Amino acid sequence: MSPDFEEKLRKKDIGPGDRIRVSSRGKEYKGFLMPPSTGGSGTLVLKLDSGYNVGLSPDHDFEVEKVGNVDERFSEVSPVEESFEKTDRDIPQVSILLAGGTIASRVDYRTGAVKPSFDEKELLSFNPELSGIADIEARKIMDTLSENIQPRDWTEIAEEVKKETDKGKDGVVVAHGTDTMGYTAAALGFMLEDLSVPVVLVGSQRSSDRGSSDAHQNLVCATKAATSDIAEVMVCMHGSSSDDFCYLHPGTKVRKMHTSRRDAFRTVNGEPLAKVDWENLEVEYIRKDYRRKDKDRETKLKDGFNEEVALIKVYPGMDAQALDAQLQGTEGVVLEGTGLGHIPIKNDSMRRMLEEYVDDGNVVFMTSQCLYGRVNMNVYETGVDLQNLGVVGNLNDMLPETAYVKLGWLLGNYDKEKTKELMLENMRGEISQRTEHEEVR
Repeated sequence: MSPDFEEKLRKKDIGPGDRIRVSSRGKEYKGFLMPPSTGGSGTLVLKLDSGYNVGLSPDHDFEVEKVGNVDERFSEVSPVEESFEKTDRDIPQVSILLAGGTIASRVDYRTGAVKPSFDEKELLSFNPELSGIADIEARKIMDTLSENIQPRDWTEIAEEVKKETDKGKDGVVVAHGTDTMGYTAAALGFMLEDLSVPVVLVGSQRSSDRGSSDAHQNLVCATKAATSDIAEVMVCMHGSSSDDFCYLHPGTKVRKMHTSRRDAFRTVNGEPLAKVDWENLEVEYIRKDYRRKDKDRETKLKDGFNEEVALIKVYPGMDAQALDAQLQGTEGVVLEGTGLGHIPIKNDSMRRMLEEYVDDGNVVFMTSQCLYGRVNMNVYETGVDLQNLGVVGNLNDMLPETAYVKLGWLLGNYDKEKTKELMLENMRGEISQRTEHEEVR
């Protein structure tokens, strides 16, 4: 921000997070003042009530003043600073844990790249409406872009969520990068047993300081979801390309389906649990089979994870040597097979390799690259042969990444025979009782 801008704001005691009215060149803008971007050109950035941002050039002459309360959809909002203090207000108590990702990032205009940069106070100053939804306690637990997330990070996040449920919180929000959010959601779903309150993962496709950012709406909706009756691990993201609602996807059935669209996430082989309407900020329940919130129920932490597992994609031309390289050092693998669950075992070397791997006591679990529908190794000869070799997974409809996470979690907590048995059991909604034919768009 330019020195002239800064001086004008200082004189009126205006800082980031304040709600202001700006008049410039015959137009009026009302919203929240955003902190200056790293290496920026001095542009004043304002978050409008719509959730979009507008930037005012240093060359513009403008008048600015503080204004009153926030959007009428929210209850009266206390100052941002009070969000960090305990209060006696009779509203839900929600914890926001920052793990990194685009939702906690901004653009560095020196490089044009997005980098993690927000702390917990900045996040709340950008979204002061949150204190009208719940009494918020926010803290940073890590600062990791999602492509760098490791299984040990899942354990750390699960432990931090457990601390919050033990404090008696009504819900927990985890701000996370979108690229591997489905993996983390599945991991938390398995590690947190008998979950007592909502745990909501949220991210954004575009950083908070971009004009078309989805961060604001997603975070507000996720916080509202954390006050809901659904005591499950969920992912809250835009439900359409417009700013009209967010879906709450079950954590073991969700996948990022597009690299950049704001409505990139979809529930696969099932329906979302609910949606949060942006106009009235109400949770509309879609399914009735969700676990109900019960704060008297103790959330149990079972966070063992065996990292000696692999997710192997089958492809034309795959040979025994390629398979062997990926089996080395593992105790279990998930095969992302073709169609109904196939791998080219007509190759005798590959057949023998799989047979020896299973005979050594290791686990081989079959999923499908098709995503929609179920594995069925009863239909073709190859599938029958794979079952005879000891490959398990027939008739499941798990996402490959969910199966990978589940396999590592089971091997971290049970022996291999029990793992084979539980891989076929629906433990957290990861295997549908039946798979409906639905239009794939």
